[in-house]
Amino acid sequence: MSAMLQALLAQDPTVRDWLEPADADPTRPDAEWVSRFLQRAPIAGWNRAAIADITRTTLPPAWREHGALVVTGQQPALGGGPFYTLVKIAAAIATAARVSTPTVPVAPLFWCASEDHDLGEAGHADLLRRDGTLVRVADDLGAGRASLRFRLARHGWDALLAACARELGPGPGEAWLVAHAPGPDEFLGAWVGRLLAAFFAPWHLLTVEAHRLRPLWRPALGAALTNWPAAELAALRARVLAAGHGDAFGGLDRAPLFADRSDGRVALDPAAALALLTADPDTLSPGAALRPALQQAALPAAIYVAGPGELAYHAFLGPVYAALGVPRPLLLPRPSLALAPGWFRRACTAWGVDPTGLRPDSRTPTRATPLTSELAALDAALAALTRADLTPDLIQRRDAGAARLRRERDRLARSLARGERRAAGLTAFGALVTWLHPAGQPQERTMSLFQAIWEHGPGLAQALVDAAAACGPGERRLVNG
Repeated sequence: MSAMLQALLAQDPTVRDWLEPADADPTRPDAEWVSRFLQRAPIAGWNRAAIADITRTTLPPAWREHGALVVTGQQPALGGGPFYTLVKIAAAIATAARVSTPTVPVAPLFWCASEDHDLGEAGHADLLRRDGTLVRVADDLGAGRASLRFRLARHGWDALLAACARELGPGPGEAWLVAHAPGPDEFLGAWVGRLLAAFFAPWHLLTVEAHRLRPLWRPALGAALTNWPAAELAALRARVLAAGHGDAFGGLDRAPLFADRSDGRVALDPAAALALLTADPDTLSPGAALRPALQQAALPAAIYVAGPGELAYHAFLGPVYAALGVPRPLLLPRPSLALAPGWFRRACTAWGVDPTGLRPDSRTPTRATPLTSELAALDAALAALTRADLTPDLIQRRDAGAARLRRERDRLARSLARGERRAAGLTAFGALVTWLHPAGQPQERTMSLFQAIWEHGPGLAQALVDAAAACGPGERRLVNG
């Protein structure tokens, strides 16, 4: 559970009814939880054979009868998206393996939210240099207002390959990425799903674009339009906001639905949505406040691996599950994994620091310089100067001069430190900090997954799954590159 949800429960324990299943352990889901979840199947049940067909996956007979899923998701983007997409999937794989049993098998599934139409967020990939600076590769992904599932994956591909070669140099994953390049007519969501399925192939990851699930959740759409819990949502929102938390959606007085066509994604009022539900139901696309509950109508998702933002907005959505008659998944915070390749670890050792302790505000360790004792003497002299008993008319002059001297002293100290670092062949300490926290953000939120694969190859998948399996929910860990 996120810190936000924990704080909310501490202030108002009754909110728990809308936040999580009452009989679930939010820190360590197990096979018993999965069995209890499956007993809450929606009235129509789940069409597991259709799920297997939609995901084009061969699943064992036991799963087709009574299997469950650990689901995670993300919208596609240039180069695949941020590195935390791989982290989420690794956590889903590790969790599915832990809770699966021969009688109730559990599979991991990645939900590609290609119905999203945020081109600003999807139209770039950030590459992280060793000095901690970011290089952004951007593309407009094509004109118009269509959602990402209608955008060709070839947009920006050549520019991204060129930027990786220029900024990162040759990498062990370069040939693998080129071998999995998008086809000339392949759309972004389809390509990202194919790429991720190939990267995590040993674990038989299921991948699906959200729009392909529309036939499975069609009955629940009618309930969303006729039984939308506007009053319950408003009351819950008031309680969440009163506890001091941000507003994820604003007022949810009606089901958020869109007409999703190749020429644009258009918001619909309830009357227009009802008309489209009759005339062309598979064109209806849900907004973020409805999508999680429709997922539960389509998929036996016992557990959902979520990032901090997703956990926060789920606090507003509990009544939707009840209105649609679908069981809520257990929300499992994803871990925070950062790549720590050999050069980074060697540099930390040379500085004498533990890489796991580096934070955005970590300061450069003090190191002796050839003039350390002389600098100490200068510090003592400056301290004596500020203590000198002077007449009032000289104090201002003294203080101004002392400030200039301190600035020069600091410049000298930095210059000596740089010289000593270069002579010793040390990586700049600030670069080590910004490697883990570029622009003050966790590495997995900024670095493109494309770079992670380029620099470490497909073998990185095993390292990520192993690290995720060793993490508790939301735990931070470094992964050897």
